[in-house]
Amino acid sequence: MNLLENISLALASLKSNKMRAFLTMLGIIIGISSVIMITTLGGVLEENVNSSFADMGMTNAIQFFIQQRDDVDANQVYYTEEDLFDADMVADVKDRFSDEIQYTYIEGAFLSGVVHTDAKDYNLSIGGVNEEAVYCVSSIELLEGRNFRKSDMKNERNVIVITDKLAESLFPGEDAIGKQIDIKINGETHTFSIVGLCEYKLSKLSTAAISASGEDMSTSAYIPYTTANNLAGQTNSFFYFICYTYPNVDQQEFADKVCAYMDNTYYRNSNFFQTTSFIANDAIEIMGDMLDTVSLVISIIAGISLIVGGVGVMNIMLVSVTERTREIGVRKALGAQNTAIRMQFIVEAVIICLVGGLIGIICGIVNGTIIGAAVGTIVPPDPMYIIIAVIFSMAIGIFFGYYPANKAARLDPIEALRYE
Repeated sequence: MNLLENISLALASLKSNKMRAFLTMLGIIIGISSVIMITTLGGVLEENVNSSFADMGMTNAIQFFIQQRDDVDANQVYYTEEDLFDADMVADVKDRFSDEIQYTYIEGAFLSGVVHTDAKDYNLSIGGVNEEAVYCVSSIELLEGRNFRKSDMKNERNVIVITDKLAESLFPGEDAIGKQIDIKINGETHTFSIVGLCEYKLSKLSTAAISASGEDMSTSAYIPYTTANNLAGQTNSFFYFICYTYPNVDQQEFADKVCAYMDNTYYRNSNFFQTTSFIANDAIEIMGDMLDTVSLVISIIAGISLIVGGVGVMNIMLVSVTERTREIGVRKALGAQNTAIRMQFIVEAVIICLVGGLIGIICGIVNGTIIGAAVGTIVPPDPMYIIIAVIFSMAIGIFFGYYPANKAARLDPIEALRYE
């Protein structure tokens, strides 16, 4: 009997016992679909992490910050304004390493404000940034107007960049550039001149308040960091700044050079503080590796159900051998070899596992896509895991089907024919 005949017999057997075949496959279906879904969701999480870092403008970004020296008791040393960075230091670093630095980013105070109108109020998350932030932060995509200028920073001017959505709500059908808006910040009303419009973007991970009508009532706005610090009652010194390097720059080597330069130039006489760095791409890689490890561990745990499913296949194949004892006896009496009998039942076990595996793959892909769509990111499953799932399904069929198949092949034809 050739392979095609064995496959035909196996399919006919499954068709005649549909419910039993489905229940036998169920463990395989659950195990395979769980593995595919988990690995797909791992890809969704990794994509969301990368997207979040990109939204924060952390691609090719290196953060430099002040840190107490390792040999200093943290409980006995306090930062003063002279210990922190300032804009002149950042400008000096950019000039000195101009071949490696594209942009520098300085972040000031973050404020909450409210714009009152006759129709409704708009909640603003106001970020204090420097003039190069428009090139660094992906959420500040300038559509109209101008960027902040150094003179805006120096003179702490009340100029603001708002989103196009807020501009359309406040000034429908009008050009918002040059117009003024009143914003209530910390209980006081301040007037700002609109100098630019940026594209409104709602992050995938945003928890912004949504009104009953479905309209987002919160949006972002940006002002010079010196203005923000003034409104918050803070100085224009800061604990950290960010450099965005050119793509071909060795980030670790560059970070080491900047730290050494800062320590030798500005903190040479400091006994307490030093400059250190944080490379965003390293963090992205570490988080990606962690997510891959977590996905692998959970997939292995989910894969244990495949062993349970394999035991179910073995059990049902033993039942099938018992039910078809007379059939086996007839075939052996007509000259069927042990190898042919063994192959018949192994093929049937493989077909059960393979069909269950294919159904599991489809369920895993569908469930992973549905959950991914719910969080706003659809990631296709890794083909490697699909191939592994198919191979593993066939391996389970062979492994757990061999014992029942071998038992059937070793039946004595005379005893099999007498079996009732």
